[in-house]
Amino acid sequence: MRDPRSPGSLDELQDWLRSNGIPYESWGVGAVKSVRNLWDEITAGEAVLSGDPPLRRVSVVSVRVVVDGRQLTEVGQQMATGAVRKRNSPPTEKMKPGETATAAALRCLAEELGVRATDVVLDPRSLSVTVEKLASPSYPGLPGEYRLHTVHAQVSGLPETAFTTAESPGDGDPVISTHHWEWR
Repeated sequence: MRDPRSPGSLDELQDWLRSNGIPYESWGVGAVKSVRNLWDEITAGEAVLSGDPPLRRVSVVSVRVVVDGRQLTEVGQQMATGAVRKRNSPPTEKMKPGETATAAALRCLAEELGVRATDVVLDPRSLSVTVEKLASPSYPGLPGEYRLHTVHAQVSGLPETAFTTAESPGDGDPVISTHHWEWR
């Protein structure tokens, strides 16, 4: 593959994965994303691959919404295929190229919760950035490095009990159809 950050084709990406010993043949089953999903992330600029060792780099925004000492937590996702993936995280979204953490946070809340920007107050002083290397549940066998931008927000109009939301059409993630939320 000439440049893994901008593959010329899905076949080139598969060749790169194969040559780096990444077991992608089982991807695309159940709650695991497919090679095509990875290629879409790369061509959209949401993920970058690097070699030696192989690594998927992603910048992510995580939005902490706390009410009465309880944090909004995504406990599961229903994939477009019908498979269910367990989660335990606040609202989180991959950042787009050139996007600020605050813009990504507002987009995250709109896509995952259906919240309008006018119903959100972000605390810019709370913004922190950490880098974590983790195994990705989306792409087993492909190590991931996550640049995590965390910001606190106040959001008006959210239900006070467990609820579900549908992924926003259009710019949303076509792989996920429903988000399951709880206050913890």
